[in-house]
Amino acid sequence: MSYNSSSILILYASYGHGHYQAAKSLQASLFERGVPRVTLLDVMAESHPLINKVSQFIYMQSFTTIPHLYGWVYYSTRKMKATSLFGKALHSLGMQRLQTVLEQEQPDLVIHTFPQLVLPNMKKRWKLTMPLVNILTDYDLHGRWLHPHVDHYYVPSTDMKQDMLTHDILPEQISVSGIPLRADFDHLSTDTYEVSHQAERAQLRIRAGLQPESKTVLLLAGAYGVLKNVREVCDQLASRTDTQVIVICGKNESLLQELNTHYGDHPAFTLIGFTDRMNEWMMMSDCVITKPGGLTVAECIHCALPLFLLKPVPGQELANALYLQSYQAAEICDSSTVLAERLMSALDQPEILERMQAQLRTLQTPQASHYIADDLIERYLSQAHATQLVKVPLKPNLRTTIN
Repeated sequence: MSYNSSSILILYASYGHGHYQAAKSLQASLFERGVPRVTLLDVMAESHPLINKVSQFIYMQSFTTIPHLYGWVYYSTRKMKATSLFGKALHSLGMQRLQTVLEQEQPDLVIHTFPQLVLPNMKKRWKLTMPLVNILTDYDLHGRWLHPHVDHYYVPSTDMKQDMLTHDILPEQISVSGIPLRADFDHLSTDTYEVSHQAERAQLRIRAGLQPESKTVLLLAGAYGVLKNVREVCDQLASRTDTQVIVICGKNESLLQELNTHYGDHPAFTLIGFTDRMNEWMMMSDCVITKPGGLTVAECIHCALPLFLLKPVPGQELANALYLQSYQAAEICDSSTVLAERLMSALDQPEILERMQAQLRTLQTPQASHYIADDLIERYLSQAHATQLVKVPLKPNLRTTIN
C-alpha cells in the first residue's frame, strides 16, 4: 500500500551507533510498507558541527579517561524536566537547521531516536500540528526523553512503561515495542530449544570454519577498547580444549593487529575486523563479552545470548547492565579476574547459561521496527487519519523570530 505523498522525518544523533541504527532500521520498514519519503537528519552534526565533534570526543573519552565524570553528568540530569531552564536550553540546540528542514520536507510525522527535542520544545511557538514521537534506545529512563508535547513513546520494556507512568505519561501514549534492529535479525530462529535452531547454528559454525559442537564465546571488542583489560580472559579461554572464541574488533585495525600477534595462530580463535553479519555471529555463540549499549543489549535479548559485562561505564550503559542483572540475564564484573572466573563457571555448568537464556527470552519483543512502522501508519498515516494531517504552517519571517 502507498500512502500518497506522506513524508516522515527521523531525527537521530551520531553518539554511539544505536540511535542511527534504530533510525535506519525504522526507515527501511517504512519504505517496505510504501511510505514514499522518510528522511534521516543528524540534528547536532548538521546544525552545530563543532559542538557535535566536542560532544563525540567527550562521549568516546567516557569509556577510557573520564567515565565517572560522564556518569555524574548522566545521573545529575536523570530527573531533569523539559520545562526547566536547563531543559529548554538543551532542547533549543538545532532550531535554525530544523526550521529549514521543516520548510523543505513538510513532514506529516517527526520521530526522535535521540532526545534532542527541539520540535516538542517549539511546538506552540511554531504552531506545529504534526505528531511528534520518541523511540527510546536504552533500557533506563532518562528525563531528557520526556516532554509534555510528545504525542507517543515507543519503549523497550514493560518496566520502562511502568516507570513512565509515574512521570504522568498516559498509558495510551506508551507502546512497548523493543528497540529497532537491523532486518537481518529477523531471518534466524531465536528459540534455542528448537531442533531447527540447533541445526541452523551448527551450519553457521561450519560455514564460518568453526567446530559445530564446541562451546563458543563471542567477544565484541570494537572501537571502545572493551578488550583492553580482558587478555586474562582470552588466555584462559585459549587454554580450554572444548571452547572456541570469536573476537570482533570492528574498525579498530590496531586492535585486530595486536590480537593477531597473540592469537592469530591459535586454532580456537577467529579474529574479525568490521562485519555486517553480527546476527550470524551472535546466533553461533553461547555467550558474549561486550559493553552494554542499548542496541547491543537489544540484539542479545533478541538472540537470547547471555552477557558478561566488564566494568560498564557509569551512565546509560551501567543502567542497561543493572537492568539485565536484575533479571539474572547478565553478569556484571568489576575486574577481568572476576569475569574470567564467572565465565569459566558458566562454560563448565551449562545450566547457568540455560537459566540466563530463559530470562532473556522473557524480555523479548516482536521485531521493533516492524511493530513501530505498522503502528505509526495506523495511528498517523492511514486514510482514517489523513484528513487530520495539516502541513506545517511556517511563516516566511519565522526565521527572524528564533534567532
